[in-house]
Amino acid sequence: MKPRLQKAIRNNNGLYEALFNSRQIKFSRTDSIWYSTEQTPPLYSNLVTLSSEWKPDAVFRAIDLHYEKEKWDEWSLKDSFGVLDLRAEGFAKLFDAQWVYLDAASFIPGSAEHDLSFAILTREDALAAWSRAWDDDERLGEELFDAKLLNNQKVHFVAGYSKAELVCGCLVNQTDDVLGISNLFAPGADVGYWSGLIDFIRGAIARLDIVGYERHETAERLRRLGFEPIGKLTVWLKKRET
Repeated sequence: MKPRLQKAIRNNNGLYEALFNSRQIKFSRTDSIWYSTEQTPPLYSNLVTLSSEWKPDAVFRAIDLHYEKEKWDEWSLKDSFGVLDLRAEGFAKLFDAQWVYLDAASFIPGSAEHDLSFAILTREDALAAWSRAWDDDERLGEELFDAKLLNNQKVHFVAGYSKAELVCGCLVNQTDDVLGISNLFAPGADVGYWSGLIDFIRGAIARLDIVGYERHETAERLRRLGFEPIGKLTVWLKKRET
């Protein structure tokens, strides 16, 4: 596996581990998969592939058995290499995306079109406001972002304000020598918000390479800031019929 892709996948696993630890959800890993046989929070997969050679195995079957016996509404698998076809296993493709990588020295700041101020959140009320700005389903934010994450030194909730209004933000997690950006929200498709957030992160957290994944349209726009596509991924979903 190419080193940059390996770092991106490992960083995404690190985010899972931080969030699952905050919820006391057990997880394990082998050389080829990262997984949990417990019911996971919304938007987080039970199984993430770490090898492009992996095929459905005993762990996959065990998770599927929990899904059936415990009557989960759904479970998902993140194919980190975009090589699987799980339709015969009862899954449907949820989305395709692109892993992206920004070399710290290659950042190309966008034009300063927005007069924004930024902050790393430290209080529960600020996290609650951030969660609502990220998604107006308040229950979803509560299920995902436990306040204990505010005490994790490898996880940072970043918010961008226009005057007093919270208009953009992202979640940043650190693994090894990279930062991962996820859960970004901003008005429209303007990468200027990305630029402002990244510029702040480089000064307030660390000037490290940045990894993440985005849908293909967003990944293409991020090229303007110096991001490079480094691989594809697919998320597969198995959902109980209602």
